[in-house]
Amino acid sequence: MGDRRVDVRREAVISADPDAVWAIVAAAERQAEWFPGVVTSAVEDGVRTVVTAAGGFLLEEILAIDDEARCFEYRITGPFHLDHHRGRITVQDDPGGTRVVYEQELEPKTLAYVLDGALGDALVGLRNLVIDGKTSRAYEDVGA
Repeated sequence: MGDRRVDVRREAVISADPDAVWAIVAAAERQAEWFPGVVTSAVEDGVRTVVTAAGGFLLEEILAIDDEARCFEYRITGPFHLDHHRGRITVQDDPGGTRVVYEQELEPKTLAYVLDGALGDALVGLRNLVIDGKTSRAYEDVGA
């Protein structure tokens, strides 16, 4: 990855087996189940299409799903333009179970504040799905 920079970083510890957490993170099509505000997520030909509760959508190119390192990487490719984007979710062993690190690189930096809150909410959503089997509110609203 060379010159790695991180503009937004959030992490959470989930009291669950890392492999169980990774199984959810690595299944790109399951993002809507745990990322609040996402209604559906589908993957076709290495591209995840995410539909939001606000009625918009994002196209995300899946860059890597590394089972050995438990690292998922993607970049937003549209429909709006970002000069640079890379999202990275890493699932690590932790004395409390699993540490999930969610990082974003982005340009323009003005989006960092918005993404920071979204990543924090997403980690809460992931914890709720892993621990309680509870999906995010937007996902439930579409009759999942």
